[in-house]
Amino acid sequence: MTLEEFRYIVDIKKVLEFTYKGKVYNLRYGSDEKGEYLRFGEQFLEKNYYSLGEFLNTARVENSFFKDLLEIL
Repeated sequence: MTLEEFRYIVDIKKVLEFTYKGKVYNLRYGSDEKGEYLRFGEQFLEKNYYSLGEFLNTARVENSFFKDLLEIL
């Protein structure tokens, strides 16, 4: 998946679920008093990110940044 394809998925708020090294990861969306967020992480251990930039710069899968793994998803 390219970065542009991923941005489109986020724009249309498509749920993304994948398995990496036997662990299930989810990307979902929501909102709270702080605003809209992307909720990402290992199943039941998700974290909220309030912007795509924050997500791309800090979200991790194992010891790698999510953005570095886009090509294999």
